[in-house]
Amino acid sequence: MGNLWTEEQKQVIWLRNRNILVSAAAGSGKTAVLVERILQKITDREHPVDIDRLLIVTFTRAAAAEMRERIGLEIQKRLLADPDNENLQRQETLLFHAQITTIDSFCQSVLRTYFHLIDLDPAFSIVDEGEAKLLRRDTAEELLEEKYQEGDTDFLQFVECFANGKNDENLIEMIWQVYEFSRSHPWPEEWLEECKKNYDIDTLEDLISSEWMKMICEQVDQTLNDLEMIRTEALKVANSPYGPWMYADALEQDGEILKQLSKGNDYAEYARRFLNIRKFAVLSRKKDEEVSDEKREQVKLLRDQIKKGIASLQEQYFYQSPQEMLEELKAGKVSAQMLLMLASEFGLRFTEKKRERNLLDFSDLEHLALQILVKKENGNVVPGEAALAFSKQFEEIMIDEYQDSNMVQELILTSISRCSMGQNNLFMVGDVKQSIYRFRLACPELFMEKYDTYTTEDSENQKIELHKNFRSRKEVLFDVNFIFRKIMHRNLGNVEYDDNAALYAGIEFPKLVTNVETDDLTAAKSPLSGSEILLFDADSVTDTNAREAEARMIGGQIKAIVGRELVYDKESRHYRKAEYRDIVILLRSLSGWSEEFLAVLSDMGIPAYTGTRSGYFSALEVRTVLSFLRVLDNPRQDIPFTAVLTSPIGTFATEELAKIRTENPEVSYYEACRAYENAGSDGILREKLQKFFKVLEHFRSCVPYTPMHELLWKIYEETGYFDYVCAMPAGSQRKANLEMLAEKAAAYESTSYRGLFNFVRYIENLQKYEVDFGEASTIGEEENTVRIMSIHKSKGLEFPVVFVAGLGKAFNRQDARSTIAIHQNYGVGCDVVDPLLRTKAPTILKKAIQQILLTESLGEELRVLYVAVTRAKEKLYLSGSLKKMEDTLSKWGGGAGKKQLSYLEIKNAASMLEWILRSVLYEEGIQSEIPIRKYSVDDLYREKLDEENHGDTILQQFRDHLFEKEEGYAAFLAWMTQESAKIYPYEGRLEIQGKCSVSEIKRQSQIQEQKEEPENQGIVLIKEPEDTATVPKFLEAKEEKSGVLKGTAMHHVMQRLDFTAADTVRQVEAQLLELQKKKQISEEEISLLNIPAIVHFFRTDIGKRAADAARRGQLYREKQFVIGVPASDIRPQWDKEEMVLVQGIIDAWFYEGDQIVLLDYKTDRVLKGQEQKLKERYQAQLDYYAKALKQTTGHEVKEKIIYAFSLQEGIAL
Repeated sequence: MGNLWTEEQKQVIWLRNRNILVSAAAGSGKTAVLVERILQKITDREHPVDIDRLLIVTFTRAAAAEMRERIGLEIQKRLLADPDNENLQRQETLLFHAQITTIDSFCQSVLRTYFHLIDLDPAFSIVDEGEAKLLRRDTAEELLEEKYQEGDTDFLQFVECFANGKNDENLIEMIWQVYEFSRSHPWPEEWLEECKKNYDIDTLEDLISSEWMKMICEQVDQTLNDLEMIRTEALKVANSPYGPWMYADALEQDGEILKQLSKGNDYAEYARRFLNIRKFAVLSRKKDEEVSDEKREQVKLLRDQIKKGIASLQEQYFYQSPQEMLEELKAGKVSAQMLLMLASEFGLRFTEKKRERNLLDFSDLEHLALQILVKKENGNVVPGEAALAFSKQFEEIMIDEYQDSNMVQELILTSISRCSMGQNNLFMVGDVKQSIYRFRLACPELFMEKYDTYTTEDSENQKIELHKNFRSRKEVLFDVNFIFRKIMHRNLGNVEYDDNAALYAGIEFPKLVTNVETDDLTAAKSPLSGSEILLFDADSVTDTNAREAEARMIGGQIKAIVGRELVYDKESRHYRKAEYRDIVILLRSLSGWSEEFLAVLSDMGIPAYTGTRSGYFSALEVRTVLSFLRVLDNPRQDIPFTAVLTSPIGTFATEELAKIRTENPEVSYYEACRAYENAGSDGILREKLQKFFKVLEHFRSCVPYTPMHELLWKIYEETGYFDYVCAMPAGSQRKANLEMLAEKAAAYESTSYRGLFNFVRYIENLQKYEVDFGEASTIGEEENTVRIMSIHKSKGLEFPVVFVAGLGKAFNRQDARSTIAIHQNYGVGCDVVDPLLRTKAPTILKKAIQQILLTESLGEELRVLYVAVTRAKEKLYLSGSLKKMEDTLSKWGGGAGKKQLSYLEIKNAASMLEWILRSVLYEEGIQSEIPIRKYSVDDLYREKLDEENHGDTILQQFRDHLFEKEEGYAAFLAWMTQESAKIYPYEGRLEIQGKCSVSEIKRQSQIQEQKEEPENQGIVLIKEPEDTATVPKFLEAKEEKSGVLKGTAMHHVMQRLDFTAADTVRQVEAQLLELQKKKQISEEEISLLNIPAIVHFFRTDIGKRAADAARRGQLYREKQFVIGVPASDIRPQWDKEEMVLVQGIIDAWFYEGDQIVLLDYKTDRVLKGQEQKLKERYQAQLDYYAKALKQTTGHEVKEKIIYAFSLQEGIAL
């Protein structure tokens, strides 16, 4: 885009002294424009603003870091052109202190500065997710226990109505839901009190005049208007040529019914009309052979929609008289207000518990900052002294992703602006169509309120709209606009998708020319462009198989693209053949989908990567260790106890367990084992139990005084279980699992809880509440693989080819079905329960809130779909599966010819796929605005079945030919018998590999040593099918990575660092920044590095020697080699006459004189005193490295040194 700014972008960059709202469409270059505005402000010749006088608030830490980096790079560019510019030099220095931050980080800085105003200890910590859940549960349980002891009648009635009978889990969850939701309001206590007033309704007049009743009337009116539109359409079809003219009378009568219903002025009037509605007329049975069957069915279908729409309104809002609804609301008052009171009291106690430990959560940061910044005077909110100080400090407040702000954040940022002084200095940028964080209580209404009131003309409050899209081809944008003009309404999605909201191409992709640098131009006649819909007919398969089939359908399309189709490469400015890395598969939710897609794509030979995968706690090694911890805490738990017995830690066979149970069938399994240990019939089994209990008691004795992370490593090492899982299939990832568990144990130790019991609870709570766990894959994001990611994670990214998959998945309507319904404006809706009759029914308030939540949820789904489709640069595929495909397509046809789908059509849709197909299909579903490809089971699996059956087919042909003669079968059997009796003379050489890596040799060596060690006798390494273990990604702002990725990142950096300039942290950081600019290392890799450990290496003897060699030009790194060695060198039983190629990569080596020093980096976790273990582990590997160096250089290797980063020292072999 360079400096060729559009007129709208120039406004964004240059307008000053006003509040500005920038509505920036997808791909409009808002970040580039925001950076340019900042640069123009800090380099303004007349009124320059220091960068630390700007407050720049972003949604994530990663976005803040990217913003700071982009500003820094632009300043450096300008300094290169004008190196003596003192202002630029000053800004470069101030950049490190500039407030480019998230709202949470800003709130922390407010609290650290003004802690004395609210009597807060400034040494507070942010509470760990697991600890917060423990505190929350403890607080709720204590609160309920006290209430039970008090025996208050209202409380007991609440329990009777809402407890599930077995425990208080349901009550605790309800209290937490209400409390957490209240925290999105600036004044939670006030909001809870307002919610109580919704139930202080004594008369029908109070009921009818309530705000939520008015909202019900608006929804009824909207629905009746839509039904009238449908009736008009049906009447038009009936009166058209070959239409079912005989249905016109019934449709006219339907119009009278709708007209009569629509005359209600308030809820009471609507209720009277709905309760006295007359019956619908029966359609005429007259016959006319000229009437089109299709049109007859179309009218019937439209009329059914009218009847169902009326029935739905009756069921939702008019199922009984207003007086009966009032009585229900009164009956539910006690329980509802008790819930609100409990939530309020829980909040006070929860806050107190956190203060006792000097802990704050993210919600506390915002509310305490608000407490410091504002005060209430006569019911009005005014800035406090601290807010006024901030407003003097900041010349402008810039808010990125403004559509995802909530009410608390809005009040904080407004309070520190200069608006209260009459100087407007708020700059807000976002896109309400991309507001997809409703689950985090984002409030897109804040954006829309300003969007509706700000003007496009010069004013104190001005809005600027960026429509130009600089990402996608115009063909893609045309299709996106076509769909969203149909389905995105103001009352669904928060914006009317009109000409102002539509996307317009801001770039023209170059035409394909003949001198393009590609191997085979005939592979693609033209570059990829536009959109397609891929549909799988799921009639004959289960939901799981439908997902697999959809993945195979997408996989087939990927294979047709990669290496054949052309995409435009921005860096080289040429077209090139598409690669796997150009493709992304976007899913609404990864759970249940990503692993299925990975498995199918892998089966098809397509490399794929997903950043997060569920199932960490279901991984075998994690379950085993957690079971062992539970047994250490309390061995009288049969399930974890038997799990440990059958694991490699216990090594008991199932037959042995059965023998123990048979002799002691009546007691717990722990007691049965204890009894068998003393008096069992099998002496060997008794001895085995005695050894097991001895190990168990040993570890139990360590529990009281051993920190959790140390206890885990003690278990790993003394039981040999850590080494065992390393030798299993997918061992590196299993190892990373256990390392991650130890890391979480160390994190737990930093909380206010202690001990094994609480650690087990800590982990159980993480499991229960599904804290975000996922795999830290060993495949890097820069690899040439297809990406599979959630739509939320893709926000802000772009890809040449995008598959939006799983579109046939039904919408999640969980909010509308929950025990309570909560809304910011309308409060809390509950059921009314009769404990005597054991009946339960939703109050009219709950039904009203449920409908609002449903509408808002669908609006969120629309915006999520918009985010997904706007990621595509060149080609967009929309994929899903359908039952009864042809019938469904026919039923959904007609929308493409309409200006917009009706509110009811959008609201009643079951999936995103229905929205899309209703938008693009013309009459009868035969033609589509966007091309549709349809696939059946046979289409997708024919190739796979052909491959599997190929061998069988050849054999069948051979048999058919052989058995043509009568004696053929007997001759065949005789030949087979003779051949099978022969012995292959070189059978012993079959297992000899032609080529292997040094790592494989090392691993085989370790396995052999493990077998030979006495303490490992009885442990049998069983070959398992290769699987993919999972590694966790806990719910934090930054993803935690496995040891594998950390090690890879460390090696990657040591390969590229200049050893002659790495003595200090600043030098190393400067080098890393330069490497990142050159795209030789990613920001993610840098985040994994232990920079002080790298610096320490250069201060050790071996580090200094390597640096000296680098200065002499005699340091060599990442040397690949392949050497031939006798097979017997690798395994003694192999034939020494056979040659095996050994390949590997040497980290570093250098000359001292005419001899070589070999250096190998290791990031293994090794404790002090375990150096010998490290030597033994890697001796064979370094021996091969030395042999390779001698063969290739002709020089002797005088030293072999392992540098262990965990020990921060070199170890000579």
